[in-house]
Order: sequence, then structure tokens, then C-alpha cells
Amino acid sequence: MRARGESASRERRKPRERAETSDAPRPRTAASGARHRRAAKPVRSILVLAMVGGLVATVSLPAYAAISPSSTSITVEQQAADDAQSLIVAAGTTTTDLSRSSYAATTADELAAQKAAEEAAAAAAAAAEASSSSSTSTSTSSVDLSIVAPGSGEVRWPLDMSTITVGRGISATHQGVDLLGAFGSYEYAVAAGTVTKAGYYGDYGNVVFLQSVINGSTVSTVYAHMSTMLVSAGQTVSAGQLMGLMGMTGNATANHLHFEVRVNGSLVDPYAWLQQNAG
Repeated sequence: MRARGESASRERRKPRERAETSDAPRPRTAASGARHRRAAKPVRSILVLAMVGGLVATVSLPAYAAISPSSTSITVEQQAADDAQSLIVAAGTTTTDLSRSSYAATTADELAAQKAAEEAAAAAAAAAEASSSSSTSTSTSSVDLSIVAPGSGEVRWPLDMSTITVGRGISATHQGVDLLGAFGSYEYAVAAGTVTKAGYYGDYGNVVFLQSVINGSTVSTVYAHMSTMLVSAGQTVSAGQLMGLMGMTGNATANHLHFEVRVNGSLVDPYAWLQQNAG
């Protein structure tokens, strides 16, 4: 009897053991692990793509896009004023007002105006030099043109006349004679003397003023429109010395020497004077 009771008791426990055994976790096989990894891959890919997309969007945005706009608009000047540096000046410092005369002209228009004013002043000075004597006249009747004997060498021709064309002569509006030649032709001193002026003077262009004393008479000669001047003011020259090269500077339409002569302050016909005295 006792043996049968113990056998029946064992039979009753077996179903519970089988049920507990069936609820226990089963060991994972290789096939089930592979299925789990395949299911996780799409999730990881989606997460990676989302992170990359967010990073690209952050980098692509302009710097100012991340700043929330202010409800109150401000100007550039106000923004600069907020960031401006401060300058501390000592209490004893005084202020000085600037005037237009305290600095030089710097613009192109101002420089051009200044240059024009200087040229006008130079032209006025040259005109004053040319008409310094109140007794100046275009008539040669009261002036003896013969100062020295032709061929003495004391008076020379200002150019090689074999290549020169005589142009416009003396008149009420033209105080000299125009001797036309090639650009760069040599221009010579007609007599020994001192260069009183050499520079650019308005309508004369590059011009040399020469003062000489010939046989007791003061003779002033003018050589205008030079392309190049080879003497300077204050220089002493001899008769026939090269003083410059022919050109058309100033108010000129062709290469030529505008030549003027004054004897003791009186304007004379320069070409007639050369014919009477030059050798």
C-alpha cells in the first residue's frame, strides 16, 4: 500500500515539473540570432541617416540664421556705437579748429586749378617782361637797327636759316617773327649775354629770355615754343651758343621759333634787325 501511494505521488509531480520545464527560457540558436541581427540593421541605418541629416542641416545654415531676430531693429551706426572703443583725453587738452587753409589741395580738380593759376601768373609775368617799357613800339622808324657790322660775329642768326621758312611777322597783335623748321632744330643765342628767364610761361611754352649789351645798346631777345631748354636762368652764354631745341609748346600749331627783339626797351622788327646785324 505504501509503495503504491509513493508511486502515485511521483506521478502527480511529473506534470508540474514538465510545465515548469516548458516555461524556462530556451537556449538561442544560430538561426534565431541571425534573424535578430537582420531586424536590428534597418533601425540602426535609420538612426545613422537621421544623425547625418541633422549634422548637414546644422552646418549648412548661415551663422545669422541661428540668431533669433531682435524685436527692435537697430541701425549700423547704433551697432557700431555699442561696440566702439573709447578714447580718454586728458582734462588739460584743448581743441583746435581746422580751416581750409590749414591743409594742401589734394583732389585732382584742386590740383588742376592750382596749376592753371600758376600758369596764368607765369604768363602774366612773361607779358609784363615783354612790355616792361612804356616806349615799346611796333614801328622801326625811330630805332637804328644797325648795331654792328654784319659778319663781325657779335650777332648771329638764331637758326640754320638754310632749312628755315619765315612765317608770320611782327604786327599789332604779334610781337615777333615765326621761323618754321623741323622738330628739334638747334636754336642759338644771337649774342653773348645772360639768361634772365628760362621756363614754361603760358602761350610762350618753354621760353628763354636773353639780355645782351651790344656796342653799348641793351638788347633783349626772346626764344619761345622750345621743345627742350638747354640753359637756365642766371647762366651766361656766348654768341652762337646752343640754348635749346625747336618745338611747339605753349600756344603753337607747328614747330617754330617765335623770336622777339627789343633794343633799349623798344620792340623792333626782329627779322629786319637780324638782316642788319647778323653775319
